[in-house]
Amino acid sequence: MASIQALQEELAGHQSDLEACLQAIASDPTDTDLVQMKDLVQQQIATTEAEIDLLKRAQSVPPPPPAPKFDMSKHPKYQKGLPEDGPPPPPPEESYTAVFNTGDSVVAKYSADKQWYPGTIISKTGSTADPVYVVSFTGYSEKETKRKHEVRAAENKKRKAEGSLSATAPPAPSSPVVIGNVTSGAASIDPTLVQQREPSKVSDGPTRMQPAPKKLKGAKALEKNKSSWGDWQKNGPKKAIVGAPSKKLAKDSMFRTPDMANLNAKVGITGSGKPMSKDVQRQKYVYGRDEPED
Repeated sequence: MASIQALQEELAGHQSDLEACLQAIASDPTDTDLVQMKDLVQQQIATTEAEIDLLKRAQSVPPPPPAPKFDMSKHPKYQKGLPEDGPPPPPPEESYTAVFNTGDSVVAKYSADKQWYPGTIISKTGSTADPVYVVSFTGYSEKETKRKHEVRAAENKKRKAEGSLSATAPPAPSSPVVIGNVTSGAASIDPTLVQQREPSKVSDGPTRMQPAPKKLKGAKALEKNKSSWGDWQKNGPKKAIVGAPSKKLAKDSMFRTPDMANLNAKVGITGSGKPMSKDVQRQKYVYGRDEPED
């Protein structure tokens, strides 16, 4: 619970807001938003004054006696006969403690259907502990005054904040476990290496594009030399070589085996001069055929 001094400071802030609203209404009495804001600030002043009165009355009541240092009902010996505890209580509702400024994009609850719609904060009043926002809904002309529990951060900003908190929050220290005479603790993990992992080829990150082919220098000159060499092999040199016959080069290879029908064909490089050898026919030997007569 807040102290009396904090409530008095909050009351002074509400009174200054009320004076500002009265001055604005005096300059523009037809503005309905300023009238609603004035009524809201007056309600806050009345609530704060009631809380200050309650705190002053509570201070006059003597404090309760101190609690005992040890509760016997919590001793393990007496815990055996006690019934088991029921189901755990439900988790408390999420509290929205974010503070917004003028011009921030938020999600606010619409008073007609109690649904959340995106909007923009156009003005802010109240104290730091209990701010009051005037929200203009996106796409509509309605403007409504909302308390801090009726305004939430936009979804993208909320996710970014949750991601930064989860990434920077240090791990909670684990208490050592004692088993007999051996004390064992949890494994030490380097928090800087937790988020580092090797990306896979399927789902982690976008697929990298194939690199562009490299352009080699002198490609045109290489193609020109290649085509000129092919032309020379096909047609021969453009200028006649001194001492060489003027006829074009033969297209057949000089190492090709000649046809068997041509008996005068030569084997090997042109100009070797040795004709093909013939196979020797073997004959049956007849005794006494080649012997000389006596």
